[in-house]
Amino acid sequence: LNRKMDPKKAADFAGRLKKAGPRGIGAGLGIVALASGIYGVTQSVYTVEGGHRAIIFSRLSGIKPDIYVEGLHFKVPWFQYPIIYDIRSRPRRITSPTGSKDLQMVNISLRVLSRPNAIALPHIYSQLG
Repeated sequence: LNRKMDPKKAADFAGRLKKAGPRGIGAGLGIVALASGIYGVTQSVYTVEGGHRAIIFSRLSGIKPDIYVEGLHFKVPWFQYPIIYDIRSRPRRITSPTGSKDLQMVNISLRVLSRPNAIALPHIYSQLG
């Protein structure tokens, strides 16, 4: 079969392709730009919950001396990331079996409440990790 296409129809078809091409590419680029913008915004905010404190580690300058309290905070994605500490008091029970005067074994337990000092968090992180 040897079919020939009418030149007018071929020119009309080529014109339609030319018009549809950039518009489709523009819409695709718009969707990619929107998705990357949403991803950038979600990656640049973090929340510090109540009873917690945060410090920032920067890939460029190391641990920043600032301490961030509860709330919504901003960071530079990939260059900074927050390290969040729980600063609420936590109980720890220490038990020890010991002997009494009449040579009986007695269990003594001590309950200790401890919490990290919020002002010293950057120093604690740099020394202990």
